[in-house]
This record gives sequence, structure tokens and C-alpha cells, in this order.
Amino acid sequence: MNNTRARSDEIQAAARALLLADAWQLDEQAITPDRVARLIEQTQCHADTAKRHIAKAARLMRGEAAAAWGGARPGAGRPKD
Repeated sequence: MNNTRARSDEIQAAARALLLADAWQLDEQAITPDRVARLIEQTQCHADTAKRHIAKAARLMRGEAAAAWGGARPGAGRPKD
């Protein structure tokens, strides 16, 4: 199954719901074999995808910035003389 933006959003919502259902605390380890297995069962995604989405959901719930594509990178591009 292709991972489109809609599919990714679906997996992300399921990962967040798992953490909320488990009464996960912000200082606990988010990725556990049980959570990964349940997310795979719910969404039929790959184990690596499940781990990545659980970790992202935990970061967002902690209030940390989520990784994003694009934007300026210091030191990138042509030198300005």
C-alpha cells in the first residue's frame, strides 16, 4: 500500500490515539514492541513506519518541533559577495 499524505495522516492519528489510550506519560519511553504491534495491526503498515509515527506522535505531544521538509539551511547556497 502506498503511503500518501492521507495515509500518513491516518497512521499518525492512530499512533496518537494509541498513546492516549495507554495513558502514556510524557517522560516514558513511547516506542514499545506492544505499541508497534498494535499500530501495525490497526493500520497494516511496516514496523519501521509504525516506530517512526509513534515517535513523531510522542514528540508532538511533548510539544517538541516535528521534522519538516524544506526551509532555509545555514551555509547552503551560493556565497554572496
